[in-house]
Amino acid sequence: MLHFFARRCTVQLVARPSPQTDRVIAVTRLLAAHPDEGFTISELARRLRLNKATLYPMVTALTEAGWLVRDPATKAFRLGPELIAVGEAAGRSLPAVQLARPAMVDLATELGVTCVAFTATDGVATLTDQVWDVRSTVPPLRVGLWAPLRAPFGLVFAAWADEGEVADWLDGADPSARPEHLAALQASRQRGYVVELRTPTRRLPDGTGSLADMLPAESEHGFLLADLDADGTYPVSTIEAPVFDGDGRVALALVLVGLPRTMRGAEITAMAERLVRATRGVSSTLGRDPT
Repeated sequence: MLHFFARRCTVQLVARPSPQTDRVIAVTRLLAAHPDEGFTISELARRLRLNKATLYPMVTALTEAGWLVRDPATKAFRLGPELIAVGEAAGRSLPAVQLARPAMVDLATELGVTCVAFTATDGVATLTDQVWDVRSTVPPLRVGLWAPLRAPFGLVFAAWADEGEVADWLDGADPSARPEHLAALQASRQRGYVVELRTPTRRLPDGTGSLADMLPAESEHGFLLADLDADGTYPVSTIEAPVFDGDGRVALALVLVGLPRTMRGAEITAMAERLVRATRGVSSTLGRDPT
């Protein structure tokens, strides 16, 4: 009896073929693969091995919907402007971390470091993904580690936030360190990336440690790098850059860890600029204008 019921459920879950849907997919994929070309009805029918009489009402409906446009002179079809909005909506519906994963892999393998993704919600930063390279100087971290966004930690989120969020970030910080934090905030915003330094009481966690181990003492100075001299030498801990969503807010931060213990300013800049190119690419995918 149970076996019969299971068989019936399986049959009901099998999707029925939809030739018309398959034809719509085939047309859009063909045009997407040749964005600089246009195809007439005859060319589409020949390439897709379809009957022109079957194809005509479909492309007519797609053109009326704005999914296709037809050149009045050549009678050729191309993808239409309505698909731009559809694509942007699809990009926004996907988790930012999922979209950033290929860029993280490229960064980690190219630079020989660990690339970590952080998201921030309700004043808390959470490690949501990582790509570890064997040349990285730190062991893999544990996804799910979290810490409060409190100065000086979390500047990559605060630097591109509004005044109220910056005030919340500074709240509770050592008053003597606030000018230093604000100088680093302005410098990071202008550069497009954040540089955190190693400090006497700060260490990176191991695979099972707490993210709190990454935080400096609240009264500790010299954690955030403001002035960056190309010829200077710095004990770098992390290089961080934001990924923006379509509304211009920081959707997540990509962070490079496992860096050499000391780096020259020019080396930091080169690595940071590579990171920023990657985050801009992900931001563009999320609907953010890279300019």
